[in-house]
Amino acid sequence: METEKEEQQDHQKELEKKSEEIKGGNEYSVILSRVIHEGEEIFKVKNKAMFLSSLIAGLEIGFSYFMVCALYYLLNGTIETTFIFKLFALVYPVGFILVILGKSALFTEQTSVLALPMLNGQRSIWELLRVWGLVILGNVIGGIIFAVFIGFLAPHLHLFTAETMVEIGTHVAKEDSWVLLTSAVVAGWLMGLLTWLLNSTMNSLTRVVLIIMITGVIGFGGFHHSIVGNIEVFGAFLHSADISFLDYLWFLFLALLGNSVGGAVVVGLFKYRIFESNYEEKV
Repeated sequence: METEKEEQQDHQKELEKKSEEIKGGNEYSVILSRVIHEGEEIFKVKNKAMFLSSLIAGLEIGFSYFMVCALYYLLNGTIETTFIFKLFALVYPVGFILVILGKSALFTEQTSVLALPMLNGQRSIWELLRVWGLVILGNVIGGIIFAVFIGFLAPHLHLFTAETMVEIGTHVAKEDSWVLLTSAVVAGWLMGLLTWLLNSTMNSLTRVVLIIMITGVIGFGGFHHSIVGNIEVFGAFLHSADISFLDYLWFLFLALLGNSVGGAVVVGLFKYRIFESNYEEKV
């Protein structure tokens, strides 16, 4: 165990040394080192604490879903439906602000963060999959709890109805599989980029602006975010026979796969390869 810990520290020190050698005013290597250090700290979190943090994130991200449903219910019938879907960009960031600033474990925020220590040789792919599995499980269970809870409460407060939940969920899940998968890759890409940008600044206001900007793009474009989408489609499954449990599981699988590819491959791998290329050119 001590040997493994020492090896991880050696990899981190080697990365920092490379960063110093190629930095020359280049913030790129500094951000990469910071992201990898953040990922390494996440790997050190105990399983129980990680699961509870991800469960809380699944609940908190539900407020994005809550705001989307409430806005749809408020505006439906007054303006064109297509326009309402675009206005989701205004409220979609709410849950993300709560989760990210609150430091809860959200899968799509951590895909590239956790992949980078593996690419740097500090962690194995099995360690990566273990943490991903815990975070996904907690996020999904938290989202399901939120969908059941808000589906019961909202009609009594006249916030929205079960029909609203069905319409939102059906809209999210209706796409062909290849469209859903590709859309999820874009959402994962944007979330990985958000993680990268957040590590470029410690200013709270700037971080909020970045979260609103990136997640607003996801909301405006209707790109498929697996954890918010989990709540949307499960909410529709609860109140409609048109969406089966298999439909829900298929959606969740494609969305998780796409988000993983977008975050870990498009952002994590490419960013790391750029760093390695810069280092090779310098030496």
